[in-house]
Amino acid sequence: MDVELLVPYNRIAKTQRFKVEMEGNTLEKLLEALIRLFPALKGHLMEEEIPGASPFLLLINGRVVQVEDPSEISLKPGDRVGFTRVVAGG
Repeated sequence: MDVELLVPYNRIAKTQRFKVEMEGNTLEKLLEALIRLFPALKGHLMEEEIPGASPFLLLINGRVVQVEDPSEISLKPGDRVGFTRVVAGG
């Protein structure tokens, strides 16, 4: 799986683009693999700041995907998956 970490996750992991080998094909399995590779991301990718809301913005092949349940989002070989921080503004 091709993964891109955008601000601030790329600073935490000290890398931006990389490939992840994982078992399974869901976002949940990808998150588990990312946390094994970069334990410092756990608090940033797994803890909801607002109940029921994803703490990150997910992009699959350049398109924003709403995340309610990571186990229900299927990924395919060749997908490009990006993570960035949700930012509120006005």
